[in-house]
Amino acid sequence: MASEQMALNEKPLGAFIDVLAANPRPPQGAPQGERIAYATRFANDMATFIANQLRGEFDGILPTPDGKGQESRARTAKGFKRLDVNYSTPQLGLGLGVSLKHIQAADGKSSRYTKNYSRNDAELRAEAMDYHQRQPYAVLIGLLLLPYDACDDYKGGHDPSSFGAAVRTFRNRAGRARPDGPLDLFEKFFIGLYEHEGPEMGRLDFYDVERPAPPAKRRPAEDELLTLDGFVGSVVRAYDARNNPPMVWADM
Repeated sequence: MASEQMALNEKPLGAFIDVLAANPRPPQGAPQGERIAYATRFANDMATFIANQLRGEFDGILPTPDGKGQESRARTAKGFKRLDVNYSTPQLGLGLGVSLKHIQAADGKSSRYTKNYSRNDAELRAEAMDYHQRQPYAVLIGLLLLPYDACDDYKGGHDPSSFGAAVRTFRNRAGRARPDGPLDLFEKFFIGLYEHEGPEMGRLDFYDVERPAPPAKRRPAEDELLTLDGFVGSVVRAYDARNNPPMVWADM
């Protein structure tokens, strides 16, 4: 099994379906150790996949195309920390960082994905604070990955679906528009929704948590989502706004 997994991971992660193929989900009720190992492999391969999408704009971004440089170190106000996707240069220091969170399965008791939202938000808050305190010009992107069925667990009443609850929680972690803005915010934050089985296996879409009026009881419509290219474009625009803002001229 280990050699088979290694062979799968040697394939370039050019499409999201490659990440899923390299990391079959453990069956429901699998031992905790197996589930933790799966989550680690998935997160590492997802970091490589995201870096590969950004590589055309950010030469030298880590991880490398073959997955080396996982969780590379970046300087913070409290020493070095490990960053999932890291674009650093001698001139900029940390220019762009992407922090990934992944909730792979619904909680057995509640059948919802919301169990670890508060913990994840606290970890992201501390991460943003430490990086921005040391490097206020760094552009940080947060990405929470959820299976699409996190949109389907609305039970009525005032509580939204797990997806809606994620937008409500992590919207408070987004929106740092200026280098002198709040240190504990990310410049942008996205929910990545994906299909891990069935006829649409490999589908991956992105929802910007700052988008107004998120759906609470249904899946987002196509015009409410970003494609992979749209996600990459949004990240590049956030980086350019900080490092190379476009000049806007008056009309004649």
